[in-house]
Amino acid sequence: MLLMLVALLGAVLVMAVGMAVVRWGAEYRGGRAFDADDVDSLSGADGVGGYWPPPAESTGQEPVLPPHVLGRVRVLLREGREAEAVEAVREATGMDLYRAREAVALVRRNGTD
Repeated sequence: MLLMLVALLGAVLVMAVGMAVVRWGAEYRGGRAFDADDVDSLSGADGVGGYWPPPAESTGQEPVLPPHVLGRVRVLLREGREAEAVEAVREATGMDLYRAREAVALVRRNGTD
């Protein structure tokens, strides 16, 4: 019984500390705790900071990949090595398997030339 009471008090304490941190963060950011940052993560065309957006959805557009990765994917697709192209996208961008496969499929649909 005592152990359950201690566990409950511990959980309440953790939640209270978490709420205080969120409140402090909101005050620190001027009341915008959960708003999007005002920083433009794509300010440079070269993906400054290593950030690359996910591929464009099935709109027929070329996926947004770093130029060196896009070139490597095109070469691998011409050679018929689609699995390696997916892995190259995943390693270079940090995309999950689904998004990387979609990006490679979009490059293949748009042609490898």
